[in-house]
Amino acid sequence: MSKFFKTAIAIAAQKLSAPLIVDVIDLKQSGNIFEITYNGIGNRAQITVKVTDRVFLMAPPARFKPVEKATTVSTETLQPKVVPSIRVVSTEEKPKGKVRIEDAELIVSVGRGFKKQEDLKLAFELAEVLGAEIGCSRPIAADLKWLSEDHWVGLSGHKVRPKLYMAIGISGQPQHLAGMMESKTVVVINNDPNAPFFKNCDYGIVEDLYKFVPALTKKLRELLKR
Repeated sequence: MSKFFKTAIAIAAQKLSAPLIVDVIDLKQSGNIFEITYNGIGNRAQITVKVTDRVFLMAPPARFKPVEKATTVSTETLQPKVVPSIRVVSTEEKPKGKVRIEDAELIVSVGRGFKKQEDLKLAFELAEVLGAEIGCSRPIAADLKWLSEDHWVGLSGHKVRPKLYMAIGISGQPQHLAGMMESKTVVVINNDPNAPFFKNCDYGIVEDLYKFVPALTKKLRELLKR
């Protein structure tokens, strides 16, 4: 979901005086009543509401899969005057090779545990062996600009649901956890045994990333013959 769409749907909801619910994880219908469940309070709670009127919904990427059988859908045509402040000025083809981290099944994510931008090559080498995409925490993309925002995982960045999420040098603040909490398996590598991420992972390694990551990459390369 692009930033343009997020902005457009928010403006449309405001113009129509309709509520906008984000991070929807479940939707049920009973007659004219819709029961909507969404992540709230910084993804620390699941909230369920019932609505009978018009409402705008936004869900995390790939949360709802298309049904196999076609269903009848009622539509309402909105006149252009509904969102008068938005107009398309140009369209551009998505650059080849651009990261779409929301679709990745394997993600190696980096944080402030890396001392220099050049050191990120350790994570890139590991990701190459695994066939994974590179993600990052907010400081890496927003503050230091070591990686583009395409890699940013978090409440204000991208939300992901990979089969494997490997966090290297990331403390595990709520803002970051909100973007990857639906990962199937979470592996954390951090030299701080008190890092919050260790309370939200399946496997935790307390070790210096500069020693552990190269050793792990070497071992995986031997096992996977890459």
